[in-house]
Amino acid sequence: MDPPSKVVLQPDKLRQQALDCWRQDRPQAALDVAWTAFDLAPCACATKVLLANLLRHHPLELRTGRRADYLKLLTDREVEPDLISRAGWLLVLRHHELAKSATDAAVEALIVDLEFDELPIALLRESKVCLAAAERLLNRLRRWLLLSGRWRHHPKMTSALKVQASLNGGAWPFDEFERAQLFESEGMIEAYLPDRPRSGNVNVAGAADPVTRSVTAQYEAWPYPSWTRITVGEKTRLPDVIRVMDPEVAKALPVEANILIAGCGTGRQAAYAASQYPDATVTAIDVSEASLDYARRRCAILGITNVHFVKLDLHDVATLDQRFHAVFCGGVLHHLPDPEHGLKVLADLLPPDGIMHIMVYSRVQRLKVNGARALIGDLMQEPISDDLLRQVRQRFLQQPEHPLAAYVMTSGDFPTLAGTHDLLLNVHEDAFDIARIERALAQAGMRMLSFHLPSPAVAARYEAMFPNDPKHNDIKSWASFEMRNLSALAHNYEFWCCKRQIR
Repeated sequence: MDPPSKVVLQPDKLRQQALDCWRQDRPQAALDVAWTAFDLAPCACATKVLLANLLRHHPLELRTGRRADYLKLLTDREVEPDLISRAGWLLVLRHHELAKSATDAAVEALIVDLEFDELPIALLRESKVCLAAAERLLNRLRRWLLLSGRWRHHPKMTSALKVQASLNGGAWPFDEFERAQLFESEGMIEAYLPDRPRSGNVNVAGAADPVTRSVTAQYEAWPYPSWTRITVGEKTRLPDVIRVMDPEVAKALPVEANILIAGCGTGRQAAYAASQYPDATVTAIDVSEASLDYARRRCAILGITNVHFVKLDLHDVATLDQRFHAVFCGGVLHHLPDPEHGLKVLADLLPPDGIMHIMVYSRVQRLKVNGARALIGDLMQEPISDDLLRQVRQRFLQQPEHPLAAYVMTSGDFPTLAGTHDLLLNVHEDAFDIARIERALAQAGMRMLSFHLPSPAVAARYEAMFPNDPKHNDIKSWASFEMRNLSALAHNYEFWCCKRQIR
């Protein structure tokens, strides 16, 4: 009798099984299966993307037994470390803590422990610290190293703190004792006040209106967002992505699509688009030369060459004298003086069945941010500087039990100076609700293709409530779901839409 055949586990089947578990709202089971796929094929892009997304949404589910595998993922050049670093710090803090009354000897002992632990050092060097509890602990250690003069005895930790300061833009607060000591301990300055490249071109007088001038000045001084690399997924073609939403629209899109990133900031979205759609030509515009300098440097480091960066106001995009098959506009419209007009300007660039991917602030979710601003009302009257932004952050870090402070500190923007400015002190924002999105699309001659739901579990919940909308494009259902699931939705609205055909 022949021996029974062995079941051969295949990474693609395991990934599907993991997604099924996630849709069933079983994130730990999903991670277990995804890690098994990683064991079989650790270089598979699709598996790394899946793990990164799971860890981003469910950081508490990272198990100690997967510490070494997580470290491989964190340091992988094809994974964006900012998306998964919270999981790592939660794991670190399970094993490392410090009492408020700790002696100098206890502080130094913890520093030694951390220096000989590969994970926290890698976390400091790979990504800005995105967990407030970890920042408070590390800032305490940094202060002790400086004031005690013992930083010379701990070169690994001191070096990692310098890299961290560069990543967060010098965001961690410090007091006047530390400031005074910095001038006597030059070897620690970069762990507090890193060099930040700034554009020499900060003249915004030519901008068309006061709002654009103010927004441009903000991003010239604090380019946003801060990022180092992207999660590299499997290459695809734009028509293939759209075909799932609308086969007829997909037929009108060429593989070698001409894509515009409208308001590219520091280039993260442009890098993702250029990486995901290698056959496409990507043009990325922004009003801030400092942001564009940042974008060019980062894309050059990553070897991304199919992006052309141009300093240009979104309202003047017609001067490019190009037609685009797709426009990506994320985090921009709500900072314009007239968002609906900006959307119409972009829609006019598209042919019939041309597509757009849009992200705008959610008015409902921004209510929490607006409420949190009451905690810094006095600081909001002051001229904005790096020191003021550190004071703003300190105000929140000192109130970990306050629900609105806690909400702000979970934002991916809070860990950096530029992000704090953008999140809490932006010079102009005009958020949307779903009804406004519907009106704006109609005015621009666009129709909804599909709105984004933040995870497979949330998507499954939506589909159970609205089984007749499998493509997620019914705006009334979307609005109804939001009212019943506020805590499940992200801070922003993301969706695909397309230009209406004139029939």
